[in-house]
Amino acid sequence: MLPGGNKDFQDACSTMQVPKTGVFFTTVGSQEVMLSRDRQGEIVAFSGFCTHSFGRLEGGEIEEGEITCPHHGARFDTRTGRSKSACPNLPKFDVRIEGRRVLVRPDR
Repeated sequence: MLPGGNKDFQDACSTMQVPKTGVFFTTVGSQEVMLSRDRQGEIVAFSGFCTHSFGRLEGGEIEEGEITCPHHGARFDTRTGRSKSACPNLPKFDVRIEGRRVLVRPDR
């Protein structure tokens, strides 16, 4: 829990752990979270589970700003969470940066 009444946001990682290209996976609370950077370089967070197979996206191939689900091949834009296939988009989570820490609110 964070000071100042920010109990909805939880510490996810250091800003330095989120690469300029690619993704960083972590667990926040009980939620698998995929962190990446949008086109402006800001850190964004999405569910780390495929919206079709509900399998973890971690371990999926990442190429040209897209991650491919290792379970059934669905593709998602790592900067926007948009599906590049017939699957629903990845749920997006609120992110706040405090100092060098990335805080995420995974459940709303």
